[in-house]
Amino acid sequence: MRKALLLFLLLILILLEIYLCTVFLPAQWQHAIKMRMPRILPESLDWTPITHPLLDQEIEQVLHEHIWLRITLYAVLAMLLAANTRLIWWAWRFLRRQGQLPTPQMRSRNG
Repeated sequence: MRKALLLFLLLILILLEIYLCTVFLPAQWQHAIKMRMPRILPESLDWTPITHPLLDQEIEQVLHEHIWLRITLYAVLAMLLAANTRLIWWAWRFLRRQGQLPTPQMRSRNG
């Protein structure tokens, strides 16, 4: 049970890592990824009064106008990415110690 939970946590951390990495892609690539997401995840049709239709554009405009805000945002995201990478490394190492994941030495003996 503990190993299954740790494998699930590892999967969630890897997905979070991929999501955090997309922030550093160019805006056009981010937009293309966002347009393809309904194929993977169901599209939300929630248009409540607090939903702002041009929020992405306004955020991008503010970040373009205030370079220090953009630098700060990227620094915080880089720290989150580094912390998440470290958590993935710890989970991977723990699973290898428990014998759940193959080590390079095991692959060379079997192959």
